[in-house]
Amino acid sequence: MIRILQLTDLHVLKDADARLKGIPTRELLQDIVRHVIDSGVEFDHVIVTGDHTHDELVESYTAVREILNPWIDRLWQVPGNHDDRTVMRSVFGDRVSGTGQKLINFSFEAGSWLCLGLDTHVPHCVPGLIEADQVNWVRSQLSACHARFAALFFHHPPVDVGSLWMDPIGLTGKELLQDLFRQETRIRLVCCGHVHHEFRCLLGNTEIVTTPSTAIQFSPEGNSLNVVAAPPGYRIIELRDDGYATRVVRLPEIRFTPTA
Repeated sequence: MIRILQLTDLHVLKDADARLKGIPTRELLQDIVRHVIDSGVEFDHVIVTGDHTHDELVESYTAVREILNPWIDRLWQVPGNHDDRTVMRSVFGDRVSGTGQKLINFSFEAGSWLCLGLDTHVPHCVPGLIEADQVNWVRSQLSACHARFAALFFHHPPVDVGSLWMDPIGLTGKELLQDLFRQETRIRLVCCGHVHHEFRCLLGNTEIVTTPSTAIQFSPEGNSLNVVAAPPGYRIIELRDDGYATRVVRLPEIRFTPTA
């Protein structure tokens, strides 16, 4: 069995004491890492599905790297809308391939699984974008690999989540991925972030899940940004030769109440 830790929507800021809507994002990321380590659960891979920082500054990425240092040798990353590819590469250059504003992808085999990271980031935009080149890249990776199953990781979910305010800032081009999932039956799991709450749905053979933020939590209810008091969390994914299991784990208490 291969065990993966998914972290998403860290939103770390340059100032260690800074708060986002009343939530100290850096402190809660530290709490999450401590909770994972104290649990005694070991992970073969750690994947961050975007929004490493909120201000896209070198100092913020450096803080994220320092906090995630226990797993730096097994860390995989893709950007979210609150990321900058160039700055991200300047801090995580040994973990992130490519240069400048080129797409950040990853690919690795995990037992009978192929794990792929896609890049849905659009500079200076909240909604994401997927285009044919990345879909074709997924197809080529699948064609070159004899893995029995595949799992995909990226920031913006490839489906609507049933929210009047979240869905308009979702993923442009999601239909391309939906067609891919219907055609490539080896793709069994898709893990995303962006919406700051737990969501799941099935599309053919593919289960699509989103994961709570390590910091600030949203509700899909309402017509506008809806910040709620809920514990931050992370996702555990266990890949097996005959399938997978996944679950969300949250911190045991709400330490901070968000502000409007």
